[in-house]
Amino acid sequence: MLINSLYQFFNKRPVVHLMFWTLFVLIGSFIFSYQQNFPYFFFLINFLVHLPIFILFTYGVVYFLVPTFLLNRRYWQFFLSLLFSVVVVAFLRILIGRYIYYALFIPKILHPSEWFSADIFLLNLIWVLAPAILFSMFKYYKNWVNSQALANESERKHLAAELQLLKAQLNPHFLFNTFNNLYVLALQKSDKTPMVISKMSDLFYYIIYECNAVEVPVSKEIKLIEDYILLEELRYSNRLSVIFEKDIDSVDYRIPPMLLYSFVENCFKHGSSPDPTRPWIKLLVRIRKNYLEFEASNSIPPSNCQNDQIIEGIGISNIKRRLELIYPKKHQLIIRKENCKFFVRLVIQKKSTEITDVNA
Repeated sequence: MLINSLYQFFNKRPVVHLMFWTLFVLIGSFIFSYQQNFPYFFFLINFLVHLPIFILFTYGVVYFLVPTFLLNRRYWQFFLSLLFSVVVVAFLRILIGRYIYYALFIPKILHPSEWFSADIFLLNLIWVLAPAILFSMFKYYKNWVNSQALANESERKHLAAELQLLKAQLNPHFLFNTFNNLYVLALQKSDKTPMVISKMSDLFYYIIYECNAVEVPVSKEIKLIEDYILLEELRYSNRLSVIFEKDIDSVDYRIPPMLLYSFVENCFKHGSSPDPTRPWIKLLVRIRKNYLEFEASNSIPPSNCQNDQIIEGIGISNIKRRLELIYPKKHQLIIRKENCKFFVRLVIQKKSTEITDVNA
């Protein structure tokens, strides 16, 4: 609480400006005192006397010349205005030094033998420019940091909104297909209808309560897939062959909800559903501590074997986009269609290293 209060206090613009000019005066006085081997107090007075002109020139450059000319790409006007201003202020600093600082605070015996020369003018020119350059660096670096923070926050909000949109597109698609299964069984007046309704109830519970989470345990995702397979097997009876292999070493592994389900749904929708013969589906989930591997393959109806072109539906398009948003450069997705077989392989690496190549 105290640290946060102090941070908010020192982050206020007047406090930051006051700290900058205080440090400039103290450090500048020390540098001159050390170089000239002269009492620190006299150089401290020198900087305090000239401080108003330092502030006037610095703020004039940073808050007028830069936004008026430089940021509007009026470069010649900026450099000419800067050159004129710094020359005038350097001369003004020499006059203030002679008629105020030396006249009021320095004994006459210590006055310099000459008041103006090329070296004196150049030295004053440098000390006039120094605070303006330092102040500009701090100001525009802070502006850059703030703009980056705003950009990152905007990007996070955009990604969160896009993920919510993808979920909103995914869930109705899932509901449509499951209701269609129930409709078919109801038309057939199947005795399996009550059990299907019970399983669908479990599925809806998962959608309503679990899909709002960013991640869920992989065990819940697997149960969703198993319930869905059971519903489909009831509809296909013995005509469909489904093999679901699970090799899970880490039960704590978490994934976004319904990440794998879309691939499984496509196996049934595009592979088994239009196949009047004996379709098959093979699924594999392998999980280690920081590693997930998922494979899904299904038979393709003989009438579609000649065409190897992959047409992506809503499910696959959504899952690709979700992977890009959640696991940038940490996943690899392979989709192939060949030899009357549709094959999907997904690898997700949760470590900091990027995935560069995964052999199918």
